[in-house]
Amino acid sequence: MHKIILRSLSYCLLITAATISQMIAPSTAKADEASDRKVAEFYKGNTVYVVIGSAVGGGFDFYGRAVGRFMSKYLPGNPTVVPQNMPGAGSFTAAAKVAVNSPQDGTYIGAIQPTAILDPVLGDPSKGAKRLDLAFLGNAAENVEGCFLRTDAPAKSFADIFNTEVVLGASNGASSTREYPSILKNVLGMKFKIVTGYPGNADIFLAIDRNEVHGMCGSSILNVIASRPLWFSDNIVRMVSHQGIKPLPVMKETEGVQPSLNYAKTEEQKQILNLYDLGGRFGRPWVTGATVPAERIAALRTAFMKSLNDPELQKEVIARGLEVSPMSGEEVQKLVAEVYAMPPELLKKTRVALGYE
Repeated sequence: MHKIILRSLSYCLLITAATISQMIAPSTAKADEASDRKVAEFYKGNTVYVVIGSAVGGGFDFYGRAVGRFMSKYLPGNPTVVPQNMPGAGSFTAAAKVAVNSPQDGTYIGAIQPTAILDPVLGDPSKGAKRLDLAFLGNAAENVEGCFLRTDAPAKSFADIFNTEVVLGASNGASSTREYPSILKNVLGMKFKIVTGYPGNADIFLAIDRNEVHGMCGSSILNVIASRPLWFSDNIVRMVSHQGIKPLPVMKETEGVQPSLNYAKTEEQKQILNLYDLGGRFGRPWVTGATVPAERIAALRTAFMKSLNDPELQKEVIARGLEVSPMSGEEVQKLVAEVYAMPPELLKKTRVALGYE
């Protein structure tokens, strides 16, 4: 009798679960369809502005224009997408334009540098950079930085620089070409003489070509390889270390090169270097304002990922010598939250190592 009752109860539960499932699924699908229609109606005939936090030319500008063009294809309503370059303050100007100084309706999105995200906690406190309220759409590619030396430099390897001084070219302020060698010098004790004042990477490349400096640290590995392929094929310049904890197996130039993190001798050194390296993981972030309607943020995130996974866009990126390694908006949001949640003492020690305190 008990078995019969149990079977009857199980059958009833199955019927109930199936009935509830049938009731929920159509209603959820209808809600999604209604949301999609609503988003499409908003974007149809509208214009979306991609505010690029870098000057024309270079990797950030390329991603901003290329991905923006494909997002028009994948956004519901197929709006016109117009790129706008707005360099300045490590792309903080562009990020503020998107998050504060533009309509919070999903018509302004930003292709920015990680500096705009990290400056409020790791930048120069005297600048008073405030944390912006951003919704992250995704990350186009990791921006792994490396250290490069001429093969005729007095140091032949990264390990040699603990005892032999080398001269590095760098830009000023919050540029990665100044920050990365500074943190390596102050944390690991590398014998770097950092010569600042070069306007940008192209000028540092020329300085290395002319043997004005021995090398540089803090430029994107992909950018250096794409800009100066003969450095490696003709054995003029070699990479001696890179960010992160993993090699880049797709590039033969990175074979056998150790991450700078491997040279850390204490747990504190590892924590500081790892915190700085996190910026490379979301190296090409895309954002919009956090108060944009949720259904439009979701549509922008979906369009972003579909664009990065489009074979035609990937061909363009690879032809440029760059990389596609998209990260979802949810993943970037989580990673950024981790950075902001770091212990204040560790953040302060990292700012000191960067030369800001």
